[in-house]
Amino acid sequence: MKLIYSAALGILAGIAAVLLHIFYPPIGLAIAILGSASTVWAIGRHYGSRTYKLIASIMWGLVIWRASTYGVGNELLVQGNSEGSALVFVGLIALFIAIALPA
Repeated sequence: MKLIYSAALGILAGIAAVLLHIFYPPIGLAIAILGSASTVWAIGRHYGSRTYKLIASIMWGLVIWRASTYGVGNELLVQGNSEGSALVFVGLIALFIAIALPA
């Protein structure tokens, strides 16, 4: 159950990050990155293991990856502009830091 909960929270954090990063460009991006990192950190804090932080981060990355590719109607949720690039790269760095923090 811990595995399923951490995967579900990683998916929800990824969806929230995708929808928030473009909302109000400097503030929405910061909220998306900080929210994702704090969610992953809280998962590890709650379950006491880095494994669950890693599972949540992988699921977050899969959501961001899927949102960065073309959909059926050729739509992109994470575009290749500065906000989209910052979400992908700074978000991944923030998640790596959150994984490295002690549980």
